[in-house]
Amino acid sequence: MLRRVSRPLVLALALAEIIVAAPALAADVLYVKAAHVIVDAAKSAISPGALVITDGVVTAVGANVQVPAGAHIIDLGPLTIMPALVDAHTHLVAAPPKSQPGPPTPLATPGYAALQAQQKVASALPLGIAAMRVLGATDFVDVSVKNAIDDGIIPGPHLITAGHALSAPGGRADVMPLPYTFDMRDLYTPLNGFVSSPADAERAVQLQIKYGARVIKLLASGGIGSPLDSPADEHLTFEEMRTAVEEAHMHHLKAAAHAENLQAIMDAMRAGVDSIEHGSDLNQEAVDYMKSHHIVLVPTVAIVSAAHRPPPPGAASYSRYKATQLAAKHEASFSLALQHGVTIAAGSDSSYPPGNTGVIAEIVSEVEHGMSPQQALASATLHGAALLGFDRLGTLATGMEGDFIAMEGDPLTDIHAIENVKVVVFKGRIVTDKTKPMS
Repeated sequence: MLRRVSRPLVLALALAEIIVAAPALAADVLYVKAAHVIVDAAKSAISPGALVITDGVVTAVGANVQVPAGAHIIDLGPLTIMPALVDAHTHLVAAPPKSQPGPPTPLATPGYAALQAQQKVASALPLGIAAMRVLGATDFVDVSVKNAIDDGIIPGPHLITAGHALSAPGGRADVMPLPYTFDMRDLYTPLNGFVSSPADAERAVQLQIKYGARVIKLLASGGIGSPLDSPADEHLTFEEMRTAVEEAHMHHLKAAAHAENLQAIMDAMRAGVDSIEHGSDLNQEAVDYMKSHHIVLVPTVAIVSAAHRPPPPGAASYSRYKATQLAAKHEASFSLALQHGVTIAAGSDSSYPPGNTGVIAEIVSEVEHGMSPQQALASATLHGAALLGFDRLGTLATGMEGDFIAMEGDPLTDIHAIENVKVVVFKGRIVTDKTKPMS
């Protein structure tokens, strides 16, 4: 017996057939050609060259790339194209609201800090920064900003977030001028990154991960930017760091250590960290250990070398003094690591306030202190992408994300060319275009 098929079912089946038979929407295709295309910073440029980006992914690159049907064509003429940049050491530091005439300025709140952080990531992207590793932020502001970027709410690069850096009370992360009479039991906690034992370190890592950390930052020594310590101080113990690193690695996350004196550097490396930040007091033993254990150095040369220049307005006197004392040793350590082939990733230690060029200034400073332009470009592309775990960033090979910068000149021979970026493309979308005349 035949059953009668309902009219709504017939219409649904017909609609489904139409949808299946309909042609797929045309892909978003970008064809870009230029005088020089640096596919991989460790290799020579293709001159002339072109690449095709389809739906945000590089699908062709080379000297004789055909124009796909329906592609949007961009002819960059004499410019040089290279992969977009990766900054391996940044912060989203909150500053108090600007003073205005009238009542006293209120203190910065987490919400205000998040708005400042939004401004900073938005200023980094047009410079050609495709990814940033944020190594420490209060109130999980870095995680909030990352989530907002990933959800398409605000523009910004890819972020790897640390949450709170792990610090000893009174150490590098302790910048709060509170009287000793203040009840600090709710402040000096593992949730806020403060540890005083291996058990605290384990708990601190667990909580940072719970609330969105994707890298663990250890403050093994004192530093320049904090008021209560010295770069010569050792803070986290070896046992605390080993416990923290083991916990991070159990979650398949990397651990980075701020370490500015030799003992802290060696303790952090023996504890198993994946990168040393700053590394201002290296010797031959430390360099050999780095190489044999594949530990990456993020030297932040530019920010320490700034001690040789007049300090920026508002810089704390203690920071100026400590940077001046540390600069010569830091630069010698960088030279030693470079001479012996340590893997170096570029990190600016910047929060990208408007007007700051971040990792671009770091690349230039690396060359001023002995790197070849090619080595410096690799430090901010290949090595940075590998350290952050972005396997689709760092080159313009087929299958990689369609992120590039274009500039006048050849950065492989003159590193200052990178200071003149004209075009930035991120995920196949034009973010910056300075080739068009101003209207």
